[in-house]
Amino acid sequence: MVKALRPSVMRSSEWYKREERDIAAWKTIREQILRRDNHTCVYCNFRAYKFMMVNHIGPEDNHNPENLETVCKPCHSVLHIGVNAINGYVTVVASDANQAEIVRATRRLVCSGAAWTEIEKKILEQFLKPGGKVYSQEESIAWANRMLASIPKEGFRGYLPDGLAVVFHEEGAWKEFPEAVHKWGCRNY
Repeated sequence: MVKALRPSVMRSSEWYKREERDIAAWKTIREQILRRDNHTCVYCNFRAYKFMMVNHIGPEDNHNPENLETVCKPCHSVLHIGVNAINGYVTVVASDANQAEIVRATRRLVCSGAAWTEIEKKILEQFLKPGGKVYSQEESIAWANRMLASIPKEGFRGYLPDGLAVVFHEEGAWKEFPEAVHKWGCRNY
């Protein structure tokens, strides 16, 4: 089952709970969730055995299986657009596109070896609404802050309004792994 991917931010009270985790217990539950989901992202259906993430749907300190899901790194970036906008890895754009399709199209271009300037151009040509706006980094951060302020008292996530999506920018290498490998799962590098 593929879930709808919606750009979101997590309630600020959840931001630092990961620092309080029991690392050994988290490693065990993380492996269980990856196996349960067959190492497949619940949003874009990408499958890999390396660099997949386990995301908390609700509270960061609730490690019950029903609160956890397997996601690829790009979809995880979409689920946490605030920090990714701050780092310059995503930008908000006017688009009615399915966010997971933007992830899949970007992955295809990255894995084809296209340069990031070409990737960004092609993604905007394909997914930007005619006459639609590409928000600046500062405006994208402002959207994330509005989303944060919109979280209901009993909720955990704020969502980007319909008619908006996020597109990706180059993140760069992580440790010895090129971005195409660690973030996008390209096997031809």
